[in-house]
Amino acid sequence: MVRALVLGATGHIGSHVVRALLAEGHKVRAAYRSERFLFLLDGLAVERVRVDLDTLEGMRDALDGCEWVFHAAGYYPRFRERREPAIERGVRSTRRLLEQLRRASPARVVFTSSAATIRRVPGRPATEADAEPWPLTAWRPTYASVKIAMEHEVLGACRDGLPAVVVNPSLCVGEYDARPFSGRAVLAFARPRVPVYVRHTFNAVYTGDVGIGHVRAAERGRFGERYLLAGRNVTLQEFAALVARTAGVRPPRWRVPYGLVWAAAVATEAAARVTRTEPLLPRGAVHSLRAGQLLDGTKALREFSLPQTPLEEAVRRALAWFRQHGFL
Repeated sequence: MVRALVLGATGHIGSHVVRALLAEGHKVRAAYRSERFLFLLDGLAVERVRVDLDTLEGMRDALDGCEWVFHAAGYYPRFRERREPAIERGVRSTRRLLEQLRRASPARVVFTSSAATIRRVPGRPATEADAEPWPLTAWRPTYASVKIAMEHEVLGACRDGLPAVVVNPSLCVGEYDARPFSGRAVLAFARPRVPVYVRHTFNAVYTGDVGIGHVRAAERGRFGERYLLAGRNVTLQEFAALVARTAGVRPPRWRVPYGLVWAAAVATEAAARVTRTEPLLPRGAVHSLRAGQLLDGTKALREFSLPQTPLEEAVRRALAWFRQHGFL
């Protein structure tokens, strides 16, 4: 049994990491920034601590006595942030946290990155060996660029002796997505408002499996390595039909061309600028839709025995949670 600190414990992935740790009998110190999402920890035997990752207020006390640290609260660039400043902010925040970790000297650090840092490979599923280089050699959306830059900061620290492992989840589907982020893909097709789809292939994974993958990365992961936490490769049409069927609504019927989707993205971004909100469909997302991404998670399956909960069950649990909390 160890004492583990989970940064981002009230996030979608962090909530599952907390539960996976508790299921293994570990003591958990759950770090949060806003009390708004503390309800996600209701009923759990955890120590709650407030940590501000921008100022690092509370970080030293949070790290005290923790053997494992899970960083599931990485900086996420918003729509209105410009590309270069966003990258600089992500790198700066990562470097400051890494300095705190060096001082605290935990036995293990697990850094939550993203499958967006893995290059898309025509003709076959991508693996960890297909990670994007830094600096980039081709244009990538702002979100992916920030994640790639942050990931390389962590791997550079590993080469200098930090005992860290990087995990790269694909699209996470499951409970506790209170913001929601990846859950928007589920909600979009669970409401009878989206009658169309585009040609797109991606990988989706149950977030509970991702939580277990984090714990096994701390237990078994090799320092300085990436591990794709992946599930099932599906087309958007298949995923939409699965969600709609589970929600009891009509699935989308028409496939639309990318040009029309791009025009819609431009329009939603223009509306977001006026309302000062996040766009429903940013152009970066459309770029990713056009490219598609197949993933091969064999490495985590082999080294972590990563569970592979059926996507049907993941969607069912996500929808049940969304209904319970008023999203549907």
